[in-house]
Amino acid sequence: MDITSKTRTGTNAVKLTAAKVITLAIGMISSMLLSRFRTLTEYGTYSQLLMVINLASSLFMLGLPNCINYFLGKAKSDEERSQFLSVYYTLSTILSVIVGLILVLATPLLEMYFKNSLIKNFWYFLSVYPWTRVVMSSTENLLIAYNKNNMLMLYKFLNSAALLGAILIVQLLNGTFNQYMVLFLAVEAVFSVWTYVFAKKNALSFKPSLNIELVKTIFVFSVPIGLASMIGTINIELDKLVITSFFSTEDLALFANASRELPVTIISTSLTAVLMPQVVKLLHNDQKKEAVELWNSATTISFAIICFVSMACLVFAPEVITVLYSEKYIPGVDVFRVYSLVLLCRCTYFGMLLNATGKTRFILYSSIGTLVLNMILNYTCYRLFGFVGPAIATLAATATMQLIQLVYTSKVVSVPFSKIFPWKNCGAYLIVNAFSALLIYVIKLVVLNHVQINNVVLAIALGILWAAAYASIIIRKIKKQWLVLNAER
Repeated sequence: MDITSKTRTGTNAVKLTAAKVITLAIGMISSMLLSRFRTLTEYGTYSQLLMVINLASSLFMLGLPNCINYFLGKAKSDEERSQFLSVYYTLSTILSVIVGLILVLATPLLEMYFKNSLIKNFWYFLSVYPWTRVVMSSTENLLIAYNKNNMLMLYKFLNSAALLGAILIVQLLNGTFNQYMVLFLAVEAVFSVWTYVFAKKNALSFKPSLNIELVKTIFVFSVPIGLASMIGTINIELDKLVITSFFSTEDLALFANASRELPVTIISTSLTAVLMPQVVKLLHNDQKKEAVELWNSATTISFAIICFVSMACLVFAPEVITVLYSEKYIPGVDVFRVYSLVLLCRCTYFGMLLNATGKTRFILYSSIGTLVLNMILNYTCYRLFGFVGPAIATLAATATMQLIQLVYTSKVVSVPFSKIFPWKNCGAYLIVNAFSALLIYVIKLVVLNHVQINNVVLAIALGILWAAAYASIIIRKIKKQWLVLNAER
């Protein structure tokens, strides 16, 4: 099967985005239900378990989940792809089992650090979920590599629907939190097994294998990215680690939901997933200018949408939190607003061109620098601003890392810094949205002071009018960028 055949980047991105819109919508509903049905202590414990597993998986998996697109994209035959898949899944399975074992053994230490005796009740979750997380993290890239976009849509929908069903079943039967965790884990295990089945069906020869030379080649590519990914994960979880150190499990529940990344970033992640193989191919053919233009077009489209959502979340933060998580999470509104600004930094994968050119070491170095900066800022901002401080630190550290990566990228691909990123387009969208946000916020305050109306209803009405006006302003520019993105290659 030729997985590098001509493809329409934009069309595939739309399919992937559609799949993620549906599944993340269901996922958001799941979070809404969990926030309402479970206590702050239970939700805080759930957040602690996920945080530990995310950190441990990033530390011990050595970047393996990041290498599927690269190795399947550059493979020249079905035999090479089959050999890679056999080695990849053998290696990732062994390492994920080791991660689970380490976490089970570390349970007493985790209880001590989090000051939460409930953690020992979920030893089975700590042992199995790392495996499901690692395997399922490869599914998207695997299906995209084999041009199974429709199957990917179905897979994501069924998985999200099953997880939502688990919540509803437990709630209808008046089940315990422990019973929910067991059912949640069972669902993830079933979908993980399916990934092995798909790989076996599409590979010429799929069997346990640890080809030493191929393993070395994989690690040469993946370890630098893996270390960067690990550092990135620590950066993401660092805020919650600080909150855990100085606040209670209930406070962590507030912070965890307030800092939860909204589904809007699926636009940039979907574009990145389908863009990477195209960018790799263009750079391999020394078409640097074309690769940068393709990336800029995708970034412009992504930023235009994400910027609007970011500003809307700033204006309607209390209403959004109330709808998503209930009023008991309102104390986290300031944290939510800061993370709404962090969304602006998620408009694209800033290390894409560096990754595609094999400059993975610099991605690692910049990530290390950002982690050090974030650690310093986290403690400093906590002392200065209290509960919201770690969120401010993340915003500053993230923006710094991305700026550094852009500077180095411009040197690597020999494109001026002024053209390596669509500064003009993104700046224009930011100004328009910031001005609009200020105007809408004033209107919101005036209406609430003079008219008896539900806050959520008013937010929805103003949001629709704002979105319609904004869409009419940007539609032509977006269409132009879309034509560039969707050109057949």
